[in-house]
Amino acid sequence: MTTGANTVGDVFSAGAEEFHLWSGALWDPVGVATAAVAAPAAGETVLDACCGAGASALPAARAVGPAGRVDAVDLAAGLLSIGERRAREEGLDHLRFHRHDVTSWPVTGDGYDLVQCALGVFFFPDMDRDAAALIRKVRPGGRFVVTVWEKGALDGWQSALREAVLTERDLPHRPQRDQLARIGTADTLAAWLQDLGGSVPRVVRRRFDTPLSPDTAWTLATGSGTRGMLTGLSPAAVERVRAEFTARITAAGVTDLDVRILIGTARFTG
Repeated sequence: MTTGANTVGDVFSAGAEEFHLWSGALWDPVGVATAAVAAPAAGETVLDACCGAGASALPAARAVGPAGRVDAVDLAAGLLSIGERRAREEGLDHLRFHRHDVTSWPVTGDGYDLVQCALGVFFFPDMDRDAAALIRKVRPGGRFVVTVWEKGALDGWQSALREAVLTERDLPHRPQRDQLARIGTADTLAAWLQDLGGSVPRVVRRRFDTPLSPDTAWTLATGSGTRGMLTGLSPAAVERVRAEFTARITAAGVTDLDVRILIGTARFTG
């Protein structure tokens, strides 16, 4: 999977420490919400796709207990190292982190009881094809759960960042923006799951506002997929982008991160 000249894994790995600074305020709450809707049960097997630093894999592992198993798969080595450390600290030996393209992750037996993917499917080169590859890893009657940004989420922060970067460079077309736009409402996400073969899809909406300062806003910019916007800029240009970004969010009065997510779930008969 690529974004510009770098893989998605490279971008997230380069910003791993900045990413993890937002775990408590953003990624972990999203992961906990995802696992709550997915409802992994004791003894179940779970594949956590695009797992990052374990935001949804950790609560899934707590839920399935030592009789279950969670395979957490991602391309970002830096984030996987953080996830492994967090799992060790909790003694979650049945949670294993793997660096692998999750779409080609091998499955044994009938497949997983649950495949979950929080904030990852829109990064796939071909969202429909690659989501279908994940679904084939679900055992007959198992669940596929996907979390995406709701349309308009993060808008003030993200718009200020894009406009700041545009003062230094043109931004290439990002296919993930188009893919996310296709599933950014409850109706379109449910329809997408149904088109993939899911039965009785259900979508849950969650919203929470997170305080934002210029410093934490920049940490998020450099510790998420938006870091790719800065790739190739000189250090001086990056500092100019930061100054412009800070000026824009301050002028716009952006003091909270508008976090809105949709969690869609469906069963697949195989």
